[in-house]
Amino acid sequence: MDSTTPEQVMQQVQALLERRRTTQARVLLQAALATNPQHTGLLMQAAWTDYLDDRGDEALATVKQVLASQPHHESARLLYFELLVKAERYVEAEPVIIELLRDYPEHAPYYGRYASLMLHALKLPKARQLAQEGLKSDPDDTDCLGAITICDFIEQRDRDTSGALQRLLAYHPQSAQTLVLVAVALQQRGDLKEARHVSQELVRAQPDNTPLVEMAHQLKLSTHWSMVPMWPMQRFGWVGSIVIWLIALFGLRIAANASPALGAVSTVVFLVYVVYSWTWPAILKKLMPM
Repeated sequence: MDSTTPEQVMQQVQALLERRRTTQARVLLQAALATNPQHTGLLMQAAWTDYLDDRGDEALATVKQVLASQPHHESARLLYFELLVKAERYVEAEPVIIELLRDYPEHAPYYGRYASLMLHALKLPKARQLAQEGLKSDPDDTDCLGAITICDFIEQRDRDTSGALQRLLAYHPQSAQTLVLVAVALQQRGDLKEARHVSQELVRAQPDNTPLVEMAHQLKLSTHWSMVPMWPMQRFGWVGSIVIWLIALFGLRIAANASPALGAVSTVVFLVYVVYSWTWPAILKKLMPM
């Protein structure tokens, strides 16, 4: 009969998780949970194992099981926050980290995690403020230092942006994914110049990362001088397209009423713009391959 206690299993699992040996950890946890299905420590380690293996749904279900019986469990609340962030459910994640900070106001890593959440939402001033607050409790907290460095990098406060990024990734390798998310968020918001800057520096730091190279190339095309007439659609998406069509509709009518010749010229110009918007991006992509 196996006399290993849950606490001993947890020690073994912790050592395995630190080395990312999740398969072996999962085997130990399954056996231990078979005899101790409600053990909070084992359940949390099972949830963290699922989190590390990108099994978000399974991890979330386990965390909710723990929180149902222990709503103030710190590790469960932290993992719940991380799972929400990973699923890009930022609005739901914010109250979770706020409550953790309320209960642990001097815990610097929570300020760093909240700052990281604000970076995802592109709220740079708030991210910087939170990180600076966390550094008051722990001047060496890596999450807070990383958040401030990312803010400096995005705002280009450091003229040596390539060197700044190299230092950031050397001391805070987890920041690479945050910067990718920031670049995507900037692109979606229409801040193409800033998104291009972030993506290009990331490519310089990670030249073998194919998705990053593709993103940087697409942003290079989008910010080409010949794409300036497309700015409203790039900046505002379908809303920009609708506005352009409405302006064209009323503008052509006004021009035609003012003068048939002016109406004809305006119609030709608009048709040229339509053909340009449909064909030029594809042509430019062929002219400027990766």
